[in-house]
Amino acid sequence: MSRTRLFAVLGAVLWAALVVAVFGFLSLLLDVEVIADAAAGPLLAPAMILAAGVVLALLLIRVQTAGQGPGPNFVGASAATWIVLLLVGGVGYTLVTADPAQLLFFPLRYCLSPFIVAAALLAGAVALGVLWASAREKSGGRPRWPWEDRDAP
Repeated sequence: MSRTRLFAVLGAVLWAALVVAVFGFLSLLLDVEVIADAAAGPLLAPAMILAAGVVLALLLIRVQTAGQGPGPNFVGASAATWIVLLLVGGVGYTLVTADPAQLLFFPLRYCLSPFIVAAALLAGAVALGVLWASAREKSGGRPRWPWEDRDAP
């Protein structure tokens, strides 16, 4: 597996772990469920996160190879994750409830949800981290502690 793909997979796994942790904290602090409607079932939110994680992994490969600055990478990863979360949520909720109107209403209801916004912002932050790590790896060498000899291998 190439380093580009390895960084992308590790970044997506890191994002998923951070999302689970942040969703837990937000749910406790705000006393709100991630998906407030019980009709959605227990698998809608994990399906949303899984789909967004796959898209984020593919975007992280592009982040490393495109050569763009940090701004477009942050915005692109955040926007793509936000859109995928809402799209998969809308389609999943429509399939569960058999109400085609939910394809529009679910994304409208959850577009500014603190959970969706936090997941999108975390995706942008992970994209910046992967961009930094891949640039550091390309510049040669491993990170060094301040007391280490810079000339040692």
